[in-house]
Amino acid sequence: MDQPKNTRLTPEEQKLKERLMRSGPPSMRRGSGKISEEFWKLPRPEDPEGRALKGLLDEREHGR
Repeated sequence: MDQPKNTRLTPEEQKLKERLMRSGPPSMRRGSGKISEEFWKLPRPEDPEGRALKGLLDEREHGR
């Protein structure tokens, strides 16, 4: 249920969101939204068919 940034949730959607946030394991928490420095040092996954690049170029051409 992706919401555009300027769209408000209906009361039912807000209740569902709150319930889902509470239903995760206690160790689950919201992330910082930042990528750690270690992430950039990880090896890239193999993509012999070039699917990742194809998907990126397709998204840029046609939009989301």
